[in-house]
Amino acid sequence: MTLARPHPALLPQGEGETFTASGHVTARRLEGCLRLVCASDESGLSFLSEQSFSAPFHLSKPYWDGHALIVQVVNPTAGLFADDRSRSFVRVERGARLHLTTPSASRVHTMRDGQACLEQSFHVAAGGWLECSPAPLIPQRGSRYRQHTIIEAQSGSELFFTETLAPGRVAHGEVFQFAEIDWKCDVRWSGRLIAHERYRLGPDCPSIKTLREVFPAAYYASSYLLTDRIDLEDECLERVRQVSSPKALVGLSRLPAAGWSIRYLAADSIAMLGAQAAVRRILAVRLPELQSVVRKV
Repeated sequence: MTLARPHPALLPQGEGETFTASGHVTARRLEGCLRLVCASDESGLSFLSEQSFSAPFHLSKPYWDGHALIVQVVNPTAGLFADDRSRSFVRVERGARLHLTTPSASRVHTMRDGQACLEQSFHVAAGGWLECSPAPLIPQRGSRYRQHTIIEAQSGSELFFTETLAPGRVAHGEVFQFAEIDWKCDVRWSGRLIAHERYRLGPDCPSIKTLREVFPAAYYASSYLLTDRIDLEDECLERVRQVSSPKALVGLSRLPAAGWSIRYLAADSIAMLGAQAAVRRILAVRLPELQSVVRKV
């Protein structure tokens, strides 16, 4: 089956630009698209005012849990293969609260050549809230994966964004045996670049060697918290720093214009999930939206 290719203006940069969520499917690759816009009605409830997607994206039925609109992005295929390309655009309007997640890990499969790619952008208007917390990315032996994330948050918006990288299929003896991970993230606050991450990781690169000196099968995660409900003197920040344990390290630093960067390094998946859950519970005291509960599909 062949569908129309994604429009070049998939990730709109300004008013008047269009977006299409049609995809392209061949025997060798998928080119999938996702577009979500979350708005708020007169009663204050959040809803998806726009949604469109094509394989490998699929959406669960959204539901309001009293804190945020829960939307799970499901990949009904086996995972990502060579030359698969996916693009997504998510926008949260004023007054809306969205919690975007996935029910299971994303797998990048072994490939002889080529690479799988994901380009994603998140836009949060003033007065909007977005939490994005997908399950870990698991790169398999010999896989190549490129990801570029753009976060655009306006002054007065709030965001909690987390991504987790597993070392591979640890239970199968695959630890840092992927060919390459190229991971880039830019965070802008009212147009100002406040964070830039770029990792180009391979099995023998110095960064991987450093991680393995701490934990042989290290799991890594990165979070960005943008909010004005937590100030520099808030005791919860010190509690976040104290989450560290012999199996999980947690660090927190202030971003230049707004919010914080949180980093995790853990010995295994259980230690990583425990550290992330502990940080979320601490922050939820100040940010009730983080009390949202996801029913896995």
